[in-house]
Amino acid sequence: MPTADQRPPTPSSPGGQKPSADDHLQHASPPPAGGETPLSLKVLLVDDVPENLALLEDVLSENGYEPVLARNGLEALQYLRMSPVHLIVADAMMPKMDGFQLCKEVKAQALWAKIPFIIYTGNYVDGADQEFARSIGVDRYVVKYAGLGTLVQAVNDLAQDQYGFTKAPVPTQARIDDQVFLEKHHAIIIKKLEEKMAELEMYAETLVGKNREIQASEDRYRSLFDNASIAIYIIDRNSGKVLDANKQGRQLLGHTREELLALPVLPFVDGGELSERMLDANIFLTGEAAIRKATGETLDVEVGVGPLTSPEENRVLLYVRDITIEKKMREQLMQAEKMSLMGRLAAGIAHEIRNPLAAVTLNLQFLLSREGIDEKARGLINDALDGARRVESVMENTLSLARITPPVLKAEQINDLAGQVLGFLHISVQQKRVQVETLLVPGLPQITVDAKQIQQVMLNVMQNAVDASSEEGTVTVATGLLEEPVRGQTIGCPCVVMTIRDRGTGMSEEQYKHLFEHFRTNKPGGTGLGLAMSKQIMLRHNGEITLEPAPGSGTIVRLLFPVRR
Repeated sequence: MPTADQRPPTPSSPGGQKPSADDHLQHASPPPAGGETPLSLKVLLVDDVPENLALLEDVLSENGYEPVLARNGLEALQYLRMSPVHLIVADAMMPKMDGFQLCKEVKAQALWAKIPFIIYTGNYVDGADQEFARSIGVDRYVVKYAGLGTLVQAVNDLAQDQYGFTKAPVPTQARIDDQVFLEKHHAIIIKKLEEKMAELEMYAETLVGKNREIQASEDRYRSLFDNASIAIYIIDRNSGKVLDANKQGRQLLGHTREELLALPVLPFVDGGELSERMLDANIFLTGEAAIRKATGETLDVEVGVGPLTSPEENRVLLYVRDITIEKKMREQLMQAEKMSLMGRLAAGIAHEIRNPLAAVTLNLQFLLSREGIDEKARGLINDALDGARRVESVMENTLSLARITPPVLKAEQINDLAGQVLGFLHISVQQKRVQVETLLVPGLPQITVDAKQIQQVMLNVMQNAVDASSEEGTVTVATGLLEEPVRGQTIGCPCVVMTIRDRGTGMSEEQYKHLFEHFRTNKPGGTGLGLAMSKQIMLRHNGEITLEPAPGSGTIVRLLFPVRR
């Protein structure tokens, strides 16, 4: 190989004259036979693909050549006008000017005609293409699939032939005129375009088939998503916004798709911690929560959440199932278990306490009937007798709660039942000087109830309202038909409702939480069993009892009954 600082000397014309314009390239060529071999040859690489240029540059540099680069034939001609080169390697197919056109231009100029020219192509591989290339002066025709080694060998051979050794004159190839060049060049271009069009048509058919498969898969997914029997939401992990919801998801909350997409987050009630766990979920997890519908009604729901595809996906899939009725049934089952326990407790009380208590009561009454007892002793005996009677009352209420029998159902008018109960309260209302306001809507649908048990509930609730009212206060008793659910209601509509409102001091939030628990009471002297018994009776009638604070002051109690069908 040549040394690093040697350059090919400039040859002289015969007689010592300076070289002519046609011999301009020879200043970069080695001397005739017997001169020194040049250190490195400058190779002009022409390709419109930057990656191909970089690869060829690396390979030829490693083999001791000095590559210079051009992106198309026009750039190559511009470089040749500024600086001579020893070899040209050009891609056949390029924009602006391809390799064949470049070769024709180079070989047509006496200044550049002796520069070895290599076509390096992956498209023009037919014998006709190679014959055409030879006809316009291409020295070597190398196809890309033969590998870079073939190209390097071609460069080496031409470098040795042209610049390293004295060779016998090679007859100049006959050059075809411009008309023949254009005809053959155009024929090759058309042929290649037809091949490319055939490939594109094949790719287009394949793409259409793939698109059909993708569309069919999308349709199957959309059908499964929309027709699922459970509410499904797709949530953005970063913002918590709803990105999509199926039909069940829209129906569950009573929102349109557009309304759901406009919500900042799903309307979970006190769902801060759940929302954070939900958005951070990288595995599937479940839990229970409460969610608010568009109507303001609150539903108890079971939530399942997990990433849509992978932990890196910025979306999560949320499954929501309404368990309001299921949860109510669980509560009823727990209540039934409590009642069963209460029944066993009541039986034990009746056996162990009732007879001794009767003896205590009789003895106290006997003492009161004796003469000569002073007033102080009489007062103490009366207090003891009142206590015994109170214990007996608690026992009777407990036994009544435990002995609630299945209702004997008949069609009844709620206004008739309310009127009879108001008659029972006449004495209590007079003693406290409370005014009872009645707003009974006529013509209401019938309800199917056990009249005695429902009257017991009404009497208990109305008596509580009278007890909670101040003297000369007002208690309102109203009936009506509900077409839409109210706050806290879980049974469906339409339903017949009785509303009892007092205007007392009301209760605290903590007291409201424990209203239906046994032996919890806010009334002095109360046993804490009245509301528990009332709720049990309403459940046996598939009805519902709700309590809430009244606007201003007091409490509103609602007794809800399914309409008789």
